[in-house]
Amino acid sequence: MSSAETRNDISDTFLDIPAFPIDVPTAPLLRLSLSALRTSEEESAALFTAAKDLGFFYLDLRRDDLGDTLLDESDQLFEVGRQLFEKGTEELSKFDYSAQASYFGYKGVGKGVVDAAGQKDRNEFYNVRYV
Repeated sequence: MSSAETRNDISDTFLDIPAFPIDVPTAPLLRLSLSALRTSEEESAALFTAAKDLGFFYLDLRRDDLGDTLLDESDQLFEVGRQLFEKGTEELSKFDYSAQASYFGYKGVGKGVVDAAGQKDRNEFYNVRYV
C-alpha cells in the first residue's frame, strides 16, 4: 500500500479534517487493528515490528467492543472540550494554571515563549486532573 493510500484510508476516519496533501513527504505509518491483535499472530508480529523499527503506528479501534467504547467516549470528551472553550477566554482565564502554580487549569494563547527571539506560542489548553 502506498503512503498516499494509507493517508486516504486514515483520513476516512476523520471526515471533518481536510485530506492530507499527497505531494508532502511522510514517514511510513503502519495501521494495526485492535480486534485483529486479539486473534492474529500476524497482527501481533506486525505490532512488534512497527514498535521496534518505526517506533509508532496507527491503532484502529473500530470493530472491537473496547475500541468502539473508547471511540464513543472520546467523541463525548471532544464535545465537552468544545463546550468548555465556547465559554471564552475571559471566563477561562479565571482558572489560569500559572496563577495556581499548577499544570491543571487554563493556559491561553501567547502565554508562553517558544524561542530565543521571544516569539509567543499559539496554543491554548485546559488540563484537568483525572481522579
